[in-house]
Amino acid sequence: MSPNVFRTHLLRLLDKLAHDDLFRGRFERNPKNALIEAGFDDVDAANFPADQLLPGTLASKALFAAEHERMRNAVVEAYACMVLPGPMLLGRHAVPAESLVRAA
Repeated sequence: MSPNVFRTHLLRLLDKLAHDDLFRGRFERNPKNALIEAGFDDVDAANFPADQLLPGTLASKALFAAEHERMRNAVVEAYACMVLPGPMLLGRHAVPAESLVRAA
C-alpha cells in the first residue's frame, strides 16, 4: 500500500536528505523511524512499501537537493499558469474589448 503523503512532509524529508548528514545516517539505518522524525505519522510511515523501509545506502545529497527543487518549483509552475490577466484589463487604463479581438 502506498502512503498518503503531504507535500510539506515530502519537501521536509527531501531537504533533510539533501543537507543533514546525521539524519541521512539515521535514515540509512532505520528508514521508518527517520520518516517519523521528519514529520510523517506512524501509519503513513508504515504504509511505505516494505522494500523502501529496509536499511541501505542513500543516493547523493545532490540528487535529493535537485528533487527537492523540482518538486518545489512544480507547484509554482502549476499555479503560475492559472493567473488570469483580468485585473490588468479592468483597471483605469482598461483596454476596449474590441481591441482584444483579432481581425479575421
